[in-house]
Amino acid sequence: MEKSRILKAYNKYIQTDIHRNCEKYRKLSDGKSADVFFSDVKARVNLEYMGIVDKQGYIKSYSVDNNSLVSNNNHSLKDLVVGNGLLQATTRLYAEYATSKKLVTNQKDFELIKDFDLDDLLGKAMIIQSWAGRLLLKGVTELEKFSFYPVTPKDYFPIRNEYNPKLIDGYVIYNLSANDKNKNTLICEIYELDSIEYRAFKITDKNIEEIQYPYNLKDNGMIEDGLGYRDNQAKGWAVVEIENIFGTSDYNDDLVGNVRELVIGDTLTSQAFQKVANPLLQVPDSVIEIDTDGRSTVKLDGRVVVVNKDDKEVKQVQLETKTQEWKLQRENLQNDAYKQLGVNDLAFGIDLGGSISSGEAKRRSLERIIATVESKRSKCITGIKNIILWGYKKIKGQEIDLQIEAQDILSLSLTEKMSIVVQGIQNNVMSLETAIKFLGILGKNADEEIALIKTNITYQEKLINIMNILAGITREEQLQVKLEELSKDIMKDLGLEVKEE
Repeated sequence: MEKSRILKAYNKYIQTDIHRNCEKYRKLSDGKSADVFFSDVKARVNLEYMGIVDKQGYIKSYSVDNNSLVSNNNHSLKDLVVGNGLLQATTRLYAEYATSKKLVTNQKDFELIKDFDLDDLLGKAMIIQSWAGRLLLKGVTELEKFSFYPVTPKDYFPIRNEYNPKLIDGYVIYNLSANDKNKNTLICEIYELDSIEYRAFKITDKNIEEIQYPYNLKDNGMIEDGLGYRDNQAKGWAVVEIENIFGTSDYNDDLVGNVRELVIGDTLTSQAFQKVANPLLQVPDSVIEIDTDGRSTVKLDGRVVVVNKDDKEVKQVQLETKTQEWKLQRENLQNDAYKQLGVNDLAFGIDLGGSISSGEAKRRSLERIIATVESKRSKCITGIKNIILWGYKKIKGQEIDLQIEAQDILSLSLTEKMSIVVQGIQNNVMSLETAIKFLGILGKNADEEIALIKTNITYQEKLINIMNILAGITREEQLQVKLEELSKDIMKDLGLEVKEE
């Protein structure tokens, strides 16, 4: 890869939103909104409560000391900031929905990957996909072992084709040398088709110069190539990029702005902030003395402030909060955030109606988030599959037929399944064999049960009658009790009942 292309791609990428905001989005994903928006809260507090916060971010409070009212800067505003976990909760919600049902795979057929926890890897990939907008899966092989791990956009950039920017000619995973205080030294891993290079560069805005690679990679099987190293066994693409929907982070500027306002509003209307921020007295300047440490003191006579004849009256300050107005504004901000993220209260497990919805009703209410999660999940599964295929081919030298399939995010309840089965059998659109397997309540004994049904017409009619009874039950609790009763009757008819000693 030419040095000039690396410099051009690096300078372009560090100007992108996805690179500039990467650390901020990572903190929001980790539930650190109070840290991210502290400066914004401080600015708003200084605007509405002028002079209450000093340059270090401490709030003035008051206490009685030796019959004097003394101000103390012993409360940090940072301790009073009310965080908002909407972005963190939504990102985790995507991952939880995607991994709520185990992936269906044939990985046990392949020794190299049989112990991989693909569900865990999928969840972690989806979290980064959400807040970062994209990620790179880096494959690593050592002897007969294979692994891979995610790289965030903060640590890599693509080199796009000069004639068609939609095509990627290579990826550079980099870090800035800790020994260079000016942060002008890039230590790079350069990935192209059938090629992996390890090189270091000194860069400025317009110049790039290769320098000696700082680590010895001979023991890792790499071949010296000029000032760097090359992997002479590189085959295919050792990295796979996974993009989010539309290729951008879920945390767009408008959404982050909404969350910022929620943090500011919740902080300024919180009881803790009001108790600290609300000054005790409004007094004339003539009764205030400033000591050498900058603390202000009001002289008291007992519990009475002594004022001069011409001074204004001393008043107790009552700061009126706009709690009701904020509640309305807060609801609007949250609803707007919900629209952008494709979520609702039901998705978070908040049932405002107080009733238990059926699986079909939930599916309709969660249709948008389910579609969103399925699209995200599909991209991640494809990326994971491709990097595994690369690793397996490099080590074993062969292609494998790896299957990774996702299950439905929201399943039908047993009551709903029973209703479908009865209607299907009665309308001759579903066989008894398909019906029993669809219900999935017999486990490994399904084939034995089907064989008995096929040889016993009476038992077949009895089973259909049983299904009709079950289909008429509307509550899950009643269904469970009835299933246990009928199960015992069936076992008795078959002579399989367990006799109590």
